[in-house]
Amino acid sequence: MTFLNLKLRRDIFKNWTQFFSVFLMSFLSVLVFVGLQGAWGGLEKSLDTFTKGANLADSWVYSTGFTKEDTEKIRAVSGVKKVVEKTRIQVTDERDDEQEKYLSLDTYSKANLSTPFVTEGKALPSDDDEGVWINKEYASENDIAVGDIIELTFRKQKSSLEVKGLIQSPERIYYTGTQEFIAPNYSNYGYGVITTKALQEKFHYKELPNVVEMTSADNDLRKDVEDVLGKRFIAYYNQETLNEVANALDRVGQIRNLSYMFSFLFILLAILAMYTTIRRLIESQTKEIAVLKALGFSNKSIGFHYASFGLLIGGGGALLGALVSPLLSWFVLSTQKDMFSIPEWTISYNYTSLVVGLLVISTCVLSAFLASREARLGLPVLFLRGGGTKKIHAIMLEKFPLLWERFSFENRWALRDGSINKVRMLMGIIGVAGGMMLLTAGFGMPESINHLVDKAYNEDFTYDRRLDATNFEALKKEVDGQSVQLLPARFTPDDGYNRLLIIIDEGSFVNMKTQDGKEVSEDGIYLTNGFADKANLKIGDDIRVRPSLDDKAYEFEIKGIIISETNQGAYVMQSTWENAGGVFSPHTLLVGADQTVENSATVDSVIKIADQKDNAYEFVASLTSIFMMIIAFAILLVIVVLYNLGTLNFVERTRDYATLRVLGFHKKELKKITMIENLLTTTVGWLLGIPLGLWFLDQYVKTFSTIHLEYTSYISIPNLFLASLVVWLCSLTTTFFIGRRIQKLDMVESLKSVD
Repeated sequence: MTFLNLKLRRDIFKNWTQFFSVFLMSFLSVLVFVGLQGAWGGLEKSLDTFTKGANLADSWVYSTGFTKEDTEKIRAVSGVKKVVEKTRIQVTDERDDEQEKYLSLDTYSKANLSTPFVTEGKALPSDDDEGVWINKEYASENDIAVGDIIELTFRKQKSSLEVKGLIQSPERIYYTGTQEFIAPNYSNYGYGVITTKALQEKFHYKELPNVVEMTSADNDLRKDVEDVLGKRFIAYYNQETLNEVANALDRVGQIRNLSYMFSFLFILLAILAMYTTIRRLIESQTKEIAVLKALGFSNKSIGFHYASFGLLIGGGGALLGALVSPLLSWFVLSTQKDMFSIPEWTISYNYTSLVVGLLVISTCVLSAFLASREARLGLPVLFLRGGGTKKIHAIMLEKFPLLWERFSFENRWALRDGSINKVRMLMGIIGVAGGMMLLTAGFGMPESINHLVDKAYNEDFTYDRRLDATNFEALKKEVDGQSVQLLPARFTPDDGYNRLLIIIDEGSFVNMKTQDGKEVSEDGIYLTNGFADKANLKIGDDIRVRPSLDDKAYEFEIKGIIISETNQGAYVMQSTWENAGGVFSPHTLLVGADQTVENSATVDSVIKIADQKDNAYEFVASLTSIFMMIIAFAILLVIVVLYNLGTLNFVERTRDYATLRVLGFHKKELKKITMIENLLTTTVGWLLGIPLGLWFLDQYVKTFSTIHLEYTSYISIPNLFLASLVVWLCSLTTTFFIGRRIQKLDMVESLKSVD
């Protein structure tokens, strides 16, 4: 085997460019899949460690107040294991006069289910402590340190509290502060914990607890808690619907789906390229195989020798990809650290990484072994003669002489060659189409999310500020605007989740359109497209709505499906709602830029639409690095696949080109033949790649949709053109390099038949 090992090394050095492409494909295939898997697996493990260690509750119920009787009734519901009451209030942080800042404070005791993690300062409060523990991100953004005194206001009652510690809460992993923001905004919104004693003494709070957290065997207790609380019921959430938790869990699924979808396409293209590359390289060595047989080497030893090509090259690439993959995993996780509040981050892998690595190596080994099969099993003398033949037959176009004769010789050659070498042509088409799919997804995904932001805050909503007030009637007397009431509601039928019911009066700041271009009118209820699709509801269906703070259900006919990416639920006009028997009690007023609200005593909080836009763009920025990585890998894949196929096609046809030169064809004409063949392959692959790319983008975008946000795929003509331009530039560059090799063609060497 020493001689064969020497031959192996010499062959690899001689054909290193072709073998390097196989090595690179193997490396990238394993790197992409294992790297992304380490990221989502690590995020999943980090979340699981945090939530289980902190004893995260299974569900939460909000009401205007829980009596002891309410708590006992909830505890008696089938499946409920433990029930704990607490109080939540929102206070204003008075440290900044220019920009309003808010803290959501929960009462804490050792009986609580969800236990915050202390990152700095004193341990969590005992019953007598009067300080406050706030989240570390808010503290960092506002330069607050342990020991500082902060001034907080609740219902015009100001109190000074010492910051005793910094925390991270398992209930607030993805804390946005308000449903009007889609990404964390820690500079303006934070959270904290205080004792019941501090709440009562510092803020003079004497009301009933307003939050209950539970552990339960049943994941959906909506109907049960509604029946217990009646009109005092506000909202019910579980881990799948509570934004602060669900968004973190959803991100695991999003990166996992990205890993499988993107890696499947990438690995498929890479495996096809590796298979053909190794097969063609070894098929070019049929004479060497015949010589080895003539020298007495057994079929088995020759088979293992050529299989070792795949093992060495494919295995080396896969091993390096696995070794480098933690860097990619940490890179992806680093893009998420600003979004999610988790004490400890880690990366984690499972058996599928090993399966993918073995699949890549097996493909290389098997393709090398099978490629040498014909020569190993045949007679040496037949292969030493060289000049293998292929079965030739007329193509379909030749049956139409008038059409066929219109083609030039170069075009006829390209068409015949494509029909003879179907596998080679198919590989080229798949390579181009796959590259187009990846590039369309890479360019289209960030644009789809940006499109959501632009549409939501430039078309659907055109207000300047959202004002929230407890004394809404007083606010209406001061400021002109459009009144809106947002209520969590249970719809029947639905998709298993409570949704938002948005009741609006007449105005010009809410401008959603239905699928047929109509506005929300007074003839019925209008569902958002995400809710309607998931609940299998359509225009003309009847739907029952039971909103929070009400013990009645109201029935409406669905009059339209709204195309909306945000606030998935239902819209209804004030007059329609009141005609059905509902009470319109808004707390939100949408106003334009011409309204002055500064220093108004009636306004509890102000949200500017400009801040909502900036916040949404921060969310896009958190994913931009991942999208850029996809684009970079897609471009690299297209370059490698097309150049590799072009190079191997040239090697395979050097004898044909040399024959044409002997027959009098000029090198320019040979270049033209090559160009036509490449253009034909690229054109077919590109035309297939456009619709496939749009479909792939649509499936890709859907993986980011949640019960609160519905993403729709969108790619502009310029970006689609850019993706196409990359594919065509790669193809033309390949043609250019092959043309240079034709220029250096050695006819004598190429036309040798018998050594």
